[in-house]
Amino acid sequence: MPFSDNEVLDKILQSMNNYEGPVSQETLCNHLKTPPNRTVIRVNTVVTSKEILKDDIEKALAVQYDFKGVPAPIVQFHSKIDDILVVECNQKTEKVEPIYPHVMVGLACAVAVLRGANVYAPGVTAIPSGVYIGDRVSVFADILGQCKRGWNSEYQGQKFFVGNGLLVQNRKDLFTVAVPSGLAINMIEPLFDCPSIGDILHEDTIGGIQKGFLQNLPSVLCGHALNLQSHHLILDLCAAPGGKTTHIGCLMKNKGKVIALDKSVAKIKRIQENSTKLGLTNITAFAFDSIKAYIKIPENQLRGVDIITVPPIPESPPFHPYSFDRVLLDAPCSALGQRPQLYNPIRLKEVQSFARLQKKLFVAAVQLLKPGGRMVYSTCTYNVSENEEIIDWALGKFPFLRVVSPDIKLGKPGYRVGRLTEEDCIAMQRFGCPASCGSQNENSDAIGFFICCLERIISKSV
Repeated sequence: MPFSDNEVLDKILQSMNNYEGPVSQETLCNHLKTPPNRTVIRVNTVVTSKEILKDDIEKALAVQYDFKGVPAPIVQFHSKIDDILVVECNQKTEKVEPIYPHVMVGLACAVAVLRGANVYAPGVTAIPSGVYIGDRVSVFADILGQCKRGWNSEYQGQKFFVGNGLLVQNRKDLFTVAVPSGLAINMIEPLFDCPSIGDILHEDTIGGIQKGFLQNLPSVLCGHALNLQSHHLILDLCAAPGGKTTHIGCLMKNKGKVIALDKSVAKIKRIQENSTKLGLTNITAFAFDSIKAYIKIPENQLRGVDIITVPPIPESPPFHPYSFDRVLLDAPCSALGQRPQLYNPIRLKEVQSFARLQKKLFVAAVQLLKPGGRMVYSTCTYNVSENEEIIDWALGKFPFLRVVSPDIKLGKPGYRVGRLTEEDCIAMQRFGCPASCGSQNENSDAIGFFICCLERIISKSV
């Protein structure tokens, strides 16, 4: 079971059964433990085309799968989204069974392996003595994070098998240096046959600039829902690690200006690194608390008043109200929709705490949005209180906001709660509810995700 707190699982199931139809606990748990069957690659349209990147990936996958002795998966264009490629992975490799010895890796490393990655040195926590370069090993996730680094015997704690591979670094190189680096295990028999796209993209560059970027399908839709123009001034609140930020930069053709905020200095560095990898120069990132990102004015001045002239934007936050044409609020959330999830220690009380933070961030987003401007609110959780109930609250607090439908819509409608109309719910997008029939489509195969697009109505009053 992926959640340590049964109440969290019960909460997800209750909302799914109320709004989606019957979903069993077993179906949901199996769904959460498996990676999406489709790998999505966002094309860096600033430096290349989808046709060129498709050709590059097809050639690289042909080599990768020739080594495995099976046909390579097909790389396809998407019928509605013009700047992504979709690789439909093969199904679970049923014949893969664990062997000895067992190598332990951290939970994050194991999740990456399930989505097609090899094992890199920082993720390895334990290798039994007597194992050498070239040996076949089984890779296991340390579910509870209790395996001591450098452990030299078979680990007997709770673990999850993710596949078999060939060891390419020995114990000494992995555990006697402060910061181990490089490839540690080449995964020749992963539990799920997801292609190793990350390494391909890292090597497929133009002048050192990556041609593509791995991103979940619903995340790509957030940028498109903003309906961006190259002259816009954009604010991305809670922007790390920068996947959506860099997509915005690409959609704006590396023009205009994108401001990215996050509280963490380390996370801001990630945004800057990803921007550099993709050759984007229209992104400026600040380590700043997004709740405090606006210069406060009396709240009654926000209601029904449209400011035509806005002071020049400061060089750094906080910013004047009404400063931005577009605002993205990909809010911190309980992340209950992430896949694969092998173990999540979150408790119900913590899940229930996110809505309070999300409302504070929503206030900041609304304060900074221009009249006539558009904002997108998104989360990677199934939790209704972090999704539709936040929008219901916002429409009550800010009557000058309205829910609008994006140009590209792939998700299921939102859930009807509170004052939300049927039209509102149809405009929203929900992803990742497991298909009860077992046949996964583009929506149910995705991570659990919620998107709502809103516009600030231009009032006639002053």
